Amino acid sequence: MNPSLHRAVQRFRFLVFVIIVITVSGHGIARGDAAYQADQEKTASQLVKDGMAAYDKKEYQLAAKLLQEAGAKGASDLDAFYKTACALALAGDTEKAFYFLDKAIQAGFRNVSLLTYDVDLNSLHQDTKWEKMVAGCETQRAKWIKEHGDPENTRFITADIERFWKAYDRAMAAPAQERVAIFQSDYIDPGTVGLRDWAASGRLNAKKLVQTINARPNFFKAIRPLKSWLDSQLPRTVIAFRKFKNLYQDAIFPEAYFVIGQLQSGGTSSSNGLLMGAEMFTGLLTTPRGELNEWEQGAIMSPNDIPSLVAHESVHFQQKFLGMGGLLCACLQEGSADFISILTAGQLIARMDGIHSWANARERELWLEFQKEMDGKDTSRWLYGSSGGNGRPVDLGYWMGYKISEAYFKNASDKKQAVRDMLLIKDCKQFLNASRYAEKFVAHPR
Repeated sequence: MNPSLHRAVQRFRFLVFVIIVITVSGHGIARGDAAYQADQEKTASQLVKDGMAAYDKKEYQLAAKLLQEAGAKGASDLDAFYKTACALALAGDTEKAFYFLDKAIQAGFRNVSLLTYDVDLNSLHQDTKWEKMVAGCETQRAKWIKEHGDPENTRFITADIERFWKAYDRAMAAPAQERVAIFQSDYIDPGTVGLRDWAASGRLNAKKLVQTINARPNFFKAIRPLKSWLDSQLPRTVIAFRKFKNLYQDAIFPEAYFVIGQLQSGGTSSSNGLLMGAEMFTGLLTTPRGELNEWEQGAIMSPNDIPSLVAHESVHFQQKFLGMGGLLCACLQEGSADFISILTAGQLIARMDGIHSWANARERELWLEFQKEMDGKDTSRWLYGSSGGNGRPVDLGYWMGYKISEAYFKNASDKKQAVRDMLLIKDCKQFLNASRYAEKFVAHPR
């Protein structure tokens, strides 16, 4: 081969080689950049979620890293700050743990009991800064109680409802496979602390929400005005709170968060406030029910039930005997909340009226039945969705707890003290005995 031609061929081959190397390397860099960029583009809420997941797996160093990254991206959730402090304490970084614990307290963390007894923070107890943290938390609690002691200052927060419908419109216009991601990014991730607590309680996840909406399109189209139905009931709810304050001077009235869930629950409470499933208060004559299952048809309530159920949940927020365990305590927890809601809101939710009518006609046999089971832990025949069947209504435990609370109240000379006693039960069996409820069946044998 001609030497000049040979050199030209060699240069050509080298040039092709360089181009291939650059191209392959470029693709590799592009893939690396994409992965890096995807990691960088994780939202603060996703980082919090990932950090909490790592925390639950006891991967504390990873949890601390992810939660700190979330904070750097703007996450200001006091619960996230608190968990960051816990993860750092468990990972052995005391100074940073105190830094984030202080941030949590400055953001409003007020759970003195949790702070004091949380074993995840044990490594901080010997440090001189610990007592300052406890004192700061106590100050936040006292401030919060003072701010929430007046029923006139109650805040009803409906921002999640407005956010839901924006997400709904976008999701329904998108391909079906994109809807879960849309509800997650547009509704759940940016939600209020109330919505996050609702989701954390197991009452909401994007996949189940989309399944619920897809299976009930006419129902969700029809309930669009639910915020106006809710707004019409708020003045009556404040009246109920005033009556509660008159009965129990230590009553506090936290924020009430109204969210849209997946047709699963009407309400609950968390340390952050009252949590209400607004879609459950849509039981108007014009509401289409053909797409609802049997439980949903019986569970959705009229907007007129809002004051009663909010009052019920506000009682739970005040109760101090939650989590004591056992059937009797669980029934007293629910039944006393219903009884006090009668004293404040003036009525039970309509569904419970029907249960009371059925049970009152069978009071003796139900008491004898309950008496045999009340010391156990099995609530399946008395409480919640699966407790009915074969003509027996669900939630008879609510009724039983109500009857015992009613008897205690009627036999008490000091009615306000009776309400206080219901809220601060220390011994459920002792409360039952003091109510003298069982005496009616002994004094008047069959």
